[in-house]
Amino acid sequence: DQGIVNKPACRYGYPEQCGCEEVRQKDYRGEISTTITGRTCQRWDEQTPQSHTRTRKNYPKANLVENYCRNPDNEPGGAWCYTTDENTRWEYCGVPVCGTPPPAPASKSTTICDMDACSTEEKQADYRGIINKTGGDNPLECQRWDSQSPHSHSRTEENYPESGLEENYCRNPDGEPRAWCYTTDPDTRWAFCDVPRCEGESSEGAVRHLRRDAR
Repeated sequence: DQGIVNKPACRYGYPEQCGCEEVRQKDYRGEISTTITGRTCQRWDEQTPQSHTRTRKNYPKANLVENYCRNPDNEPGGAWCYTTDENTRWEYCGVPVCGTPPPAPASKSTTICDMDACSTEEKQADYRGIINKTGGDNPLECQRWDSQSPHSHSRTEENYPESGLEENYCRNPDGEPRAWCYTTDPDTRWAFCDVPRCEGESSEGAVRHLRRDAR
């Protein structure tokens, strides 16, 4: 009925953005459609390349729509999907877990810069500023996180929803020593950024890294 909202499966539950651990994310109703390794999910109403019985007919309450990650059969690791990779039948999706209270607003301090303009964490995973060039003597412009050119990658907002992957701003979604970005230079896949630290210490001069392994 209109005006009636289902009770969340857990405290701070929000099915369109996360899945509750208490029900193994069976409540998730968001639109994440890639796995933890970046593979594209197969549509639930398709039988190729993976044939299966997890269909809307067999699991009518599981919301098996499009190719969105779901958990119709109570897998212990949470939401998952079949993949379009014929060599990989299925994988978990890394859907965020509900139940964490919203963070308290940052208090004002006497640091040299505003919280958005600098980083308080050692690895700078908290940085949400707008620096969009790499460090060093020859800075390069950062590639947008929602772009796959010139460098294809799996560091997307879908796969790392809590990492602030907006525009082409320097971030650290995956535990690197400090904030970084992919570059718009086809010959330089990624490089660290010179993001200031809030306690007043600048990061060391950036050393550009060329990786042979694909991020």
